Amino acid sequence: MTRITRAAAAALLMLVLTGCSLPAPSGGSGQPAPSLTPMAPTPDPAPTAAVDVPIVSSAPTTAPAAQVPTRVRVDAAAIDMPVVPVGVQSDGQMELPVEPSVAGWYRFGPDPGSTAGRVVMAAHVDSRVYGLGPLARLRDVAPGTEIVVDVSGGEPVRYAVQSITYYPRSALPTDILFARTGEAALVLITCGGSFDPVNRSYSDNVVAVATRVS
Repeated sequence: MTRITRAAAAALLMLVLTGCSLPAPSGGSGQPAPSLTPMAPTPDPAPTAAVDVPIVSSAPTTAPAAQVPTRVRVDAAAIDMPVVPVGVQSDGQMELPVEPSVAGWYRFGPDPGSTAGRVVMAAHVDSRVYGLGPLARLRDVAPGTEIVVDVSGGEPVRYAVQSITYYPRSALPTDILFARTGEAALVLITCGGSFDPVNRSYSDNVVAVATRVS
C-alpha cells in the first residue's frame, strides 16, 4: 500500500468507479484554532474520501482495524463479493479493485467491528473487460433486506438495508456517508443512472445504507 504524503493528501481525493466519482463533502476536516500557548502536536485525522476538494488532513496515523471485512453478501439480490482493503493512491485517488466482482473497503474509516460510524464499501458497476458486476443489482434491493459481511477473526456482521438512493454525482453527501461517528452502519456505493458513451461516465451513484443488527 502506497503511503500517503501530505502533498498527496492536499490534492484532490477521488473515488474512482467505472465512469463515475463521488462529489465533495460540505467541509474539510479543519485544524486547531490559533493559540498563544504552545501546544503539543496532535495526529492528523484519516483522509475522507471525496472528490474535487482540497483535503486538509495528512497521512492517517491509526493502524488498520482488526476486523477486516473479507466478503459481502446480499442473498436476496444474488450479490456475493470478496472484499479487499483499499486506501488512497499517491496521486490522491482512492484505490479500488479493477474487477467489478470485487468490492473495496475504505480501510481508513470504521470497520465492521466498530460500534460507531459507517463502514464504506464500493465497487465498479461494470467494466469493458470484465462485464457487469454484482452491484449492478444493488438498485433492486428492498428496504429491510439483510446484508452479511464476513470478517477475519470474528463472526459475520449483519445489517438491514434502510435505504437505496440515487444521488447525482454533484450532490452525493460524502461527508455523511463516510462519517466516523454516529450509528454503526454499512454503506455500499456503485454507479448508476444514465451512461454517457462519449465521456464514459454515469450520471449518478447508487448508495445503499444499512444499519447494523448483530
